[in-house]
Amino acid sequence: MSELFNAEPLFDSHRHFQQLHKNQLFSDDNPNVKIFVESVTDDVDDAVDDYKYTKEFLQSKGRRNEATYNLFRGETEKFLLWAWLVAKKSVVQLKRRDLESYIDFVHKPPHQWIATNVYARYENRNGIRSVNENWRPFTIKIPKAQRLDNIDFQKKKQNYQCSQDNLKATFSVLNVFYDYLVTEDYAFGNAIASVKKDCPYLIKDSSFTEVKRLSSLQWDYILESTTKMADDNEDHERTLFIIASLKTLYLRVSELSERSNWSPVMGHFWQDKDKNHWFKVFGKGSKQRDVSVPDSFLKYLHRYRESRGLNGFPLSSETDPLINKIKGSGGPTSRQLRRVVQQAFDFAYQQMVQEGFNDEAQTLKEATTHWLRHTGASMDIESRPLKHMADELGHASMGTTDRVYVQSDHLERAKSGKKRLIESR
Repeated sequence: MSELFNAEPLFDSHRHFQQLHKNQLFSDDNPNVKIFVESVTDDVDDAVDDYKYTKEFLQSKGRRNEATYNLFRGETEKFLLWAWLVAKKSVVQLKRRDLESYIDFVHKPPHQWIATNVYARYENRNGIRSVNENWRPFTIKIPKAQRLDNIDFQKKKQNYQCSQDNLKATFSVLNVFYDYLVTEDYAFGNAIASVKKDCPYLIKDSSFTEVKRLSSLQWDYILESTTKMADDNEDHERTLFIIASLKTLYLRVSELSERSNWSPVMGHFWQDKDKNHWFKVFGKGSKQRDVSVPDSFLKYLHRYRESRGLNGFPLSSETDPLINKIKGSGGPTSRQLRRVVQQAFDFAYQQMVQEGFNDEAQTLKEATTHWLRHTGASMDIESRPLKHMADELGHASMGTTDRVYVQSDHLERAKSGKKRLIESR
């Protein structure tokens, strides 16, 4: 570690965290954590207790869902490291003024606490989980379209400021964290709400955020070029099916991935008594939903199944992974799926540039897998009832669907705003 950065990561990945017994405080294959936490007790007597309650908090709130675990782990880990190494206090000794100082720290952290890329916390070395020297609690986020440019990382660090979304996440997680500590009789109060109320960095935003989606032209190029990829190489039948599924069934990439508590299989496609087609999804918040499958999607399903030696519409008893790995068994992770989708985006980008659509192609460089879900929903929102779309997307209320995809008030405001004049009448 740099002399200016003496912190170490505290909690391993979701998979390794799950393997740790509920009553076991430190992992046997990761001795660095135990050594580090115990070394902190020279300055903070209650550091081990802080760690114990935080571990139990993560087990309580984030063990089932990897995304939730990652969010809660990241925020509580940063908080513990700051409390121990900067404030030199236990989290239960921190007063309101300390918490305000922490928010100052998060808003603009020291350069040595910032990484220039996302790095794993630990690396496997001879059966031991060793600290990755490059890991830091904060990370510079480079826009996708700029990642191949020559970037002045030192300047990026100097200009780093916590985003509004990240700052809100910090307050949310710490509020839940302190509520938990109070419930467990470890902390005696929760001052996070009052600190948030007076935070000078939070902006009350009354503007709206336009949903990130592909244009009709971009989507046509992606579908056409991915179909060509599949025609030329059977391995890309999988790519075509993934692209079609994410867009047409409004799926999050995690909903197609292999997870510890859910494995998408072919049998999750099913038919009701009226011969309507459905797909069973295990989504955000550990909620199941059924998404209707349009007739236009069936040819992509059949095409993909034929490439895998499977025939017809899936039977409910089929346990074959929905998305097969090219190598190995089981289904792909979200990260692997994103790599597959990126190949399709890259090929479509090349096709658009070759045919003179340079501006549209540049926007495509920013696209992520989630744009496909937004694209499908945005294209269909005008032709389907709002309630149906909310159910398909897995939204708890139609208000969410309306706010994200319809934005009727904003559209009307923009329409009337176009009539304003510079000159006097």
